[in-house]
Amino acid sequence: MTDTLKDIPEFFENELGESITARTDALGTFRELGPPDLCHIIKTHAKVGMKELGSYHYVSGVDASSSATLAAYLNSLTYLLDDTQSWFSKSNAWRIRSGIYCCFNAFSRVDVRVEVKIPGGVESYYVDVRGERHEATAAIWQETYLSAVLRAILYSDDSYYRLAGYRKIDPITNLAGEQRFLEAVEQLFWRGWQLGSNPEIQTATTVHNHLTSGVMKYFGDSFRYGPAIELYEKLRKKDPEVGALLAQSFIGQNQEMKAVKVLNDDLKRMPMSYSLLHVQIDFLRSKGEYEMALKLAKFAVNTTPSEFLTWSKLTEVYIDIGDYKNVIHD
Repeated sequence: MTDTLKDIPEFFENELGESITARTDALGTFRELGPPDLCHIIKTHAKVGMKELGSYHYVSGVDASSSATLAAYLNSLTYLLDDTQSWFSKSNAWRIRSGIYCCFNAFSRVDVRVEVKIPGGVESYYVDVRGERHEATAAIWQETYLSAVLRAILYSDDSYYRLAGYRKIDPITNLAGEQRFLEAVEQLFWRGWQLGSNPEIQTATTVHNHLTSGVMKYFGDSFRYGPAIELYEKLRKKDPEVGALLAQSFIGQNQEMKAVKVLNDDLKRMPMSYSLLHVQIDFLRSKGEYEMALKLAKFAVNTTPSEFLTWSKLTEVYIDIGDYKNVIHD
């Protein structure tokens, strides 16, 4: 056996554990959804006197809902040591002695870690920005699970997130997994703003944040908005601005009349919500109603002049109608 994992990109350390130390030191600098998961392993050789090797790779999409699922991933690597030698040389084989899986919890801004000794036990904890260890609670695990899924969804095809040594796994492989994702989203929805948002949005809100972006991307990529509609219908009862997401989902599902009704109802309750206004503006643009869209875009700018998104939308409408003078002026 060689000292490499089959079909998994790896970085080898000069000093054992240096990647873990570097991650701990950098915890305070992690922003928004944070970095991909880090998987670190130590390999040892059966031959006495051989130096141990430390290696690591980045990964996304691993089930981070419990210490057991992360330990299972680490354990699965033991079967991936590249077997390139004949059967009679197995006594000189490399094996994985231990591993650490690190997964950033973007809600609580901590790094959840699972240590596995092979053979041996499993230890789980989280590390805060001061480098101190704490016991991971059920709430921490749920936040960590959702953070990991959102990273996998949003960064899977992000050109700015191309890393060497990065292994991508599909985070949701069946309907049961999708249901668990939706349940976690529903429970943590009102804290989604804590995750930050796309760069063009100055202030993350209940509607504009990485959590809602992840949900819309996941269901939008498959043109299957039904589950998202069910989710948003429940959440909209608490905040009518969620109607913006519900209306978008209805439009994606080709149920435009329902979308119009949602927008009509919720704009009566929140007439100055630029999130609702923007969905209505885009709908009007799709129907060629540019003058009406322009009026609403100007209104959105007047009500929320500090938000870049409202100016951006107004510019888009000016371009639609060929008013390039105002595009430059604004």
